[in-house]
Amino acid sequence: MKKLASYFALWLFVAMPAGAQDSAVDDTRGAIEFVETLAAETIAVWSDTKLTEAERYQAFRAIFEQATDINLLARGMLGRHFRTADARQRTTYMEAMSDYIIAEFDKRMTQIGFRELEVVGTKPASGRNGHVFVRTEVQRDEGQPILADWRIRKKNGVFQIVNLEFEGINLMITNRDVFSAKVKDVGVDGLIVWLKEQTPETAE
Repeated sequence: MKKLASYFALWLFVAMPAGAQDSAVDDTRGAIEFVETLAAETIAVWSDTKLTEAERYQAFRAIFEQATDINLLARGMLGRHFRTADARQRTTYMEAMSDYIIAEFDKRMTQIGFRELEVVGTKPASGRNGHVFVRTEVQRDEGQPILADWRIRKKNGVFQIVNLEFEGINLMITNRDVFSAKVKDVGVDGLIVWLKEQTPETAE
């Protein structure tokens, strides 16, 4: 388990050649290889029958904490409410979100019966950040393949996931709507309590 996480971390942070384009949209080959490696590492963890459920989750978490910009996703999901939260709320929220985001990726990929991933193309993302969507088909244990678009950025030679869409359902926007409704009903502190309630015991 540690060997898998260490291998991925080494690959993720390897130094880029001098003069390499520091933008995912200008390095689509690198973005594709990043997603393919991430998928291979995830499948290796999930197919390891020697792991307990808790060990499988923690191995998955180690991989995705390296591969995902959790801070960016967390801020985006809270939207304007992050700017109005006080320092204590921001700190507590970010701590709870670290568990929640990893659990969300794990849950969604488990629900669809993630078995194999095939890259079918790339598409420049909107905006001026140089992000690119790596478009994939996810082969499942049952049913037809589904489309998953991984929004990838490249910063200082490092690729990271900054958003995910399953069949057009945007992870950041969907959760932003849910969080906004929660804040309206129970406030930021109530949202934080709710986020902690969503965290599986294996994440503790």
